[in-house]
Amino acid sequence: MNPDKRTEISIGGQVFKLRCAEGEEDKLREAAALVDAKIAELGRATGIVDSLRLALLAAFHFAYEQAGREEKNFQKSSEYKKLQKRLKQLVEQIDSGLSPGKSR
Repeated sequence: MNPDKRTEISIGGQVFKLRCAEGEEDKLREAAALVDAKIAELGRATGIVDSLRLALLAAFHFAYEQAGREEKNFQKSSEYKKLQKRLKQLVEQIDSGLSPGKSR
């Protein structure tokens, strides 16, 4: 990363000059455009004009989306499948132990 090279982005009407890894400039601009679009969308939807509040709402929105993606990824993981299988076995054991006619 060239410490002197900066990429200019605009979010919410404010210009930022940020450093990024060589070749990552387009990705940085795309991310800035996503944030800018989300802030504009939230401003229209809520009527909020305070840029700090809009930025915080946008940050929350992206964090919420990320949490959902992480949950979905976990549900696809082998660890999750193992836990599901084990829970099913435990429920079956409990059900068989509680079935009528079993002495306690």
